Amino acid sequence: MMKKKSLLTLVLLAFLLQPVAAGHANPNAFMEEFVKAINTGNFSLIEHYMSPQLREEFTEGYFENIRSFILTNYGRVLSFKALNESESKDMELYKFEVTCEKGSFPVLLAYKNGELVGIALGVRAKPNPSGMVAMILGSFTALGILYILVRKITPHDLILGSGLALALSVIIPFYGIVAMFTVSLYPTLQRTLVTALATAVTVEVAKFYLSRRRDGLAIGLGLGIGQYVLLAVGTFVAVNFILQLPVSFTGSTFSAFLVALAFTLFHAASARSYTAVKRPVYMLPFIAIEFAALVLMSLNMVYPGVAAIGLGVLIGARVGGVWNGIAGREAPRNP
Repeated sequence: MMKKKSLLTLVLLAFLLQPVAAGHANPNAFMEEFVKAINTGNFSLIEHYMSPQLREEFTEGYFENIRSFILTNYGRVLSFKALNESESKDMELYKFEVTCEKGSFPVLLAYKNGELVGIALGVRAKPNPSGMVAMILGSFTALGILYILVRKITPHDLILGSGLALALSVIIPFYGIVAMFTVSLYPTLQRTLVTALATAVTVEVAKFYLSRRRDGLAIGLGLGIGQYVLLAVGTFVAVNFILQLPVSFTGSTFSAFLVALAFTLFHAASARSYTAVKRPVYMLPFIAIEFAALVLMSLNMVYPGVAAIGLGVLIGARVGGVWNGIAGREAPRNP
């Protein structure tokens, strides 16, 4: 699923616990170079300040993503000022405020034995509804395509699928919260793999048990519509206009459209196959495909992720008999 940049995005990078050589912390020097690095794109200005372990997390690719986000939402960096310093266990913490053309954000630096081991950026996105609109169009496009193919979608199962999306929206975020608490224990990629696997298993098991005796196609469509229409609109409106905390659907608008289209079709096709075969073993290929797609998208490889989901759509359509709808065969009836 295309990930949404939200609220107060605190990117806290590994307060690493391995001992390092003692030295003298110089956070002001780092911040001076940090300002130049953001404005010029020269990662080498700040790289040598980091501990070896932190450099494994704060890579040049990650820096480019952060820089693009800051320039898009805040503009060029103008200055910084020190706010306070404190100690936490065996680390020294230095808090700064960075001022940009269109706003400001806090930066927290963590030093251990004089070496920079952690960076936290309190950045948040400006409201941007274009990605949300693209996802809505993608989801409804999937609805139109499948209606043309099968000519029959059970309304109450469509509503049930949307309700499933709301229920999953409560459960799945806890996987990310658990990952945050293990920030010092596991590398970033491993946290991504565990979260993606847990999400894929949860979604497919829920779809399977709801779809066995119902119109799985409608349930899957409802899940996609609930995820990319109801939740997208609800989150954007509630957070931006009620809580006054900007949530942005950033990235390529076309990518947002493709992700919503592909995942809505995938949910519908896989759930349809569960109606047709009713055997738990058929969840395995869909879990594997969804897991792979989520990992790829979390690594900013959106189009390979969409391609993986496309494979799942083809498998689900073949097993579930969606193609038969073109020949006029009826969709599975409720018992």
